Amino acid sequence: MLTGCSPVFLLVILGVGIGSWMFGDHTGARITGLLAIIVFLAYFALLNWTAQNRQKQESATPREKDLYQEITGPHDDGARREPFTEDDRAEWRNYLKTEGKILWFGVAGLLLALLYLTLKN
Repeated sequence: MLTGCSPVFLLVILGVGIGSWMFGDHTGARITGLLAIIVFLAYFALLNWTAQNRQKQESATPREKDLYQEITGPHDDGARREPFTEDDRAEWRNYLKTEGKILWFGVAGLLLALLYLTLKN
C-alpha cells in the first residue's frame, strides 16, 4: 500500500527516526521529520512551478501541430487518439494552478510549524 499519502508518512517516520538517532531527543527528531517533509513538498512545488511556466511559454508560442492525448482502456490497443483541445489545456492550467497553491500552502504551513518548534525550545 504505497499509494496516496503513504510515502509522505513513511518519509516523516524516516526523518523522525534519523533525527532521533542523530540528536537523541524528541525536538531534534521532530525538526528532522519536518525538514524531510518540507524538502519533499518544496521539490514537488518547484516541479509544479516549472510546469506552470512551461504552460505559459507554450501558450505564448504558435502551435505547429496539435497535441494528441492517448485514449486507452483495458481492451484497447492504444491506437485511438483524440486532439488535446483548448478546453483541455485550460483545465490543465487550472489544475496546475490549484495544485501549486496547495503545495506552497503546505510548505508555508510546515515552515511555520518548524519555526514554532524552534522558538518554543
